[in-house]
Amino acid sequence: MGNHFLTLSLLLVIVCVCVSIITTKLNPKEAIVSPSDSNPIEIHGVKILRQPSDSKLAQLGVSSWPKWEGGPSKFPWTFKKTETMYFVEGKIKVSVDGYDREEDVFEIGKGNVVVFPKDMKAVWEITEAVKKHYSLED
Repeated sequence: MGNHFLTLSLLLVIVCVCVSIITTKLNPKEAIVSPSDSNPIEIHGVKILRQPSDSKLAQLGVSSWPKWEGGPSKFPWTFKKTETMYFVEGKIKVSVDGYDREEDVFEIGKGNVVVFPKDMKAVWEITEAVKKHYSLED
């Protein structure tokens, strides 16, 4: 009986690990704010993970994402798809539509993984030139 219990316990652990890996591969954006992360935050619907580990970046597949660069500027943007981004360089002040007070503006930048949901409207003010990787999801 003891050997069967140990075998079933081991099998359950393996299944849980496999489900976690498969879920992350199918929808890596959900892995950004998993309970194992100690510091994910959400501001006005924007999910931010500051200074993720190299293993988290590898898990998300960031190195295979397309790249985008932009210099200092200010512009409105509507996210037509959910966009996950990792900032390699730069700083951006973000103002989300509907949060119009000065204290509602927040900053993202170098070392952050950020998720903007589909249909979100925001104003980006790039204060330091940005280099980012990004991934789009319907």
